[in-house]
Amino acid sequence: MPSKYKLTYFDFKARAELTRLMFALGGQEFEDYRFAREDWPKEKPKTPFGWVPVLTVDGKSYCDSMAVAKYIAREFGNGGKNSLQMLEIDQVTGIIVDTLDALGKLLFAPEDQKEELKKKTYGETLPKYLQALEKILTNNGTGFFVGNSITVADVAVFDAAEKIDESLLSKYPKVKANISKVASNDRIKAYIAKRKNTPFLIPCSENDSCVNRTMPTYKLRYFNAKGLGEVSRLLFAIAGQEYEDVRYTPETWPTEKPNTPLGQVPVLEIDGKPYSQSTAIARYLARTFGYYGKGDLQALEVDQVLGIVQDVITTMIKAYYEKDESRKAQFTKENKEEKFPMYMGMFEKLLKNNNANGYFVGDSITLADLYVFDLYEKVKSDVNLDDYPLVKKCIDHVGSNEKIKAWVEKRPVTEH
Repeated sequence: MPSKYKLTYFDFKARAELTRLMFALGGQEFEDYRFAREDWPKEKPKTPFGWVPVLTVDGKSYCDSMAVAKYIAREFGNGGKNSLQMLEIDQVTGIIVDTLDALGKLLFAPEDQKEELKKKTYGETLPKYLQALEKILTNNGTGFFVGNSITVADVAVFDAAEKIDESLLSKYPKVKANISKVASNDRIKAYIAKRKNTPFLIPCSENDSCVNRTMPTYKLRYFNAKGLGEVSRLLFAIAGQEYEDVRYTPETWPTEKPNTPLGQVPVLEIDGKPYSQSTAIARYLARTFGYYGKGDLQALEVDQVLGIVQDVITTMIKAYYEKDESRKAQFTKENKEEKFPMYMGMFEKLLKNNNANGYFVGDSITLADLYVFDLYEKVKSDVNLDDYPLVKKCIDHVGSNEKIKAWVEKRPVTEH
């Protein structure tokens, strides 16, 4: 009985396209399962190791993009006829892996380093790899990298070439001619004519398996309290992303304050570079991990909730820091009797407008829900959730999420 194949990856080319091309060249049907970048947090737990692409053969899953592509190539007669040809293929695909790594580093380089890295990549690194490919083609003498027909080596070069500037490729005529041979193959041509028109690569910060690069390292610096840092911690938790949770005490803060960009916390460090402003940090993490909605309109819906949350926090801060006890009591009373009910009513209305499903945006947890979940912990002594059933439903959605629940159970117990 023929095997059943399923390839799981993002809805763009990148590391999965070589395998798709090998299925096409082999004339083999397969399930091409693609998901949007923002759906990655939901898809990640389904993968064997937390990255993609994943090839499933008769229900069993396998990872590593090049290993998967070579397997499909061998299965359908394009992976080398003997061990020596397989070695020759590995030689070429090794060069391609290095080429893609160099392009990935360039794509994700910090803006202030990009120009210099681009000069090195196109002036030294890529020419070195292309010259090696040119030499292999010269030595083989058939127009193909291995033997006298298309193998996965040729298709790997064809696939990677899409990301290399034409002005550089034109300097290597044998490589260019080889690319043309692959493009003129009837099965490859038919696949390209009908394949989805997606970019070679979409920068995918949520998970670097898009380009198989190393994940950035995160460090969140804040006081040993929930305060303005907890939403970011909730985002790390729900995304399953490791980070260093650095917590200051009133005693250590004076020493640490000069080490912050703006003399305040929270501070998020990404690969050692610090960034400030709690809402900016939370928005970045939500976008990166796929919790900022699907598209600009849903992001707007998230932002309108965050605007209300900020208004609530402002009223709380006003009362908290008031030194005059009579005015403090007045502000506290106004918040409980007037302002909190007004803002909670706004939340209730937004939730009702979203089909009363218990989410502010779409049908799953976003940054908006996490903010309201965190906010409720700050105001729950002054708010009766029974008066706001949809807000309660939203908070229950977040609180019952397994990763959020695990974080809440293990996080340090703090007063605020």
